[in-house]
Amino acid sequence: MLLKKTSILVCALFVSCISFAQTNNEQSEKDKVIDSFFQCNNQFYKQLNKYQELIKQYVDLETVPNNITYIPVESMKQADKNKIMFKKPLEYRGLKITGYQNIYIPTDFSGQLFYWGFIFDNKKDEVKNALNNINWLPYNTNVYIANAKIYDLNAKLKQWQDDFYAIDGVAPKFGTISKALYLENFANNQTSVFCSLQGDLKKEILLEARPDLKITIEKQEAKQQELIKAYKEKMQKEKEKQQSQPQTNTTETISKDGDNI
Repeated sequence: MLLKKTSILVCALFVSCISFAQTNNEQSEKDKVIDSFFQCNNQFYKQLNKYQELIKQYVDLETVPNNITYIPVESMKQADKNKIMFKKPLEYRGLKITGYQNIYIPTDFSGQLFYWGFIFDNKKDEVKNALNNINWLPYNTNVYIANAKIYDLNAKLKQWQDDFYAIDGVAPKFGTISKALYLENFANNQTSVFCSLQGDLKKEILLEARPDLKITIEKQEAKQQELIKAYKEKMQKEKEKQQSQPQTNTTETISKDGDNI
């Protein structure tokens, strides 16, 4: 009887240990995905692809060629359609991630602005304290900034360098690109952490950080080529039409006007 009870107890402990190990493993995999996001580069999309079955429990994903997986939103350009809320909170470092936002803002004088990141159901100070491995610096009275980088397209050495002059309200000058991590209030005691890429963006540099945009960019380029082709065809037809019309005899017109005088 004692042996039977001991066996049952051992089995219960064994099952409990397996369950605990699985839970810890899942948390570790979730942490790897979110950790990769803070690098603000293509590693985030690779980690999403690697652990997509786990992350799909929280939010829908889409995958494009080259094993790039991302979190889709309805529209990056429309403020009411550029975010998606999670099916359930994703626990990370004692915080609750409840949504994702992906923003694109084209401008006439400041280049292109891209922001993408997570919404936390926590206050700003709670998020800042939990993410204490990141060197957060005051950006303005409401926003913190970290890992600010700048890329000068006209420099001899073309690579990302530390940006010690990232100032609120000052857009990157023409010929440069800036990259940074931002921590700010979102709404209703929530907080957002965004990666930002902005300025005189070139396709190659954009895709290094945002490989999820490759298909979107290719579609835009194809559409632009179609518009250019249609415009050229229209101009050619107008030219041919003008050439097919009979020319007015200028000498004859002058002569007739002289007769009337």
